Amino acid sequence: MPNTRLIARKGFEKELYTHSEVFGDIRQSPFTIKEASDYLEVAEITVRRWVKEGALKSTKIGRNIVFDADALKDFKKKRNVQS
Repeated sequence: MPNTRLIARKGFEKELYTHSEVFGDIRQSPFTIKEASDYLEVAEITVRRWVKEGALKSTKIGRNIVFDADALKDFKKKRNVQS
């Protein structure tokens, strides 16, 4: 699967690329609370509350709370369906 760096280096070899071919590997590192709140379009305190309530899955690395990108995507999809 080509990634954005490969596409940029080689140019466009085919006319249409799928979303996952272009963006599939962009975000591999965990999201911080700030990044998660930006992605979910809510305040940081809301993300912290969801973590405390157990509604949003997180991991602690030292003193930092981080989130898996796939878990955030799933959470956002479920939240949008309920709205």
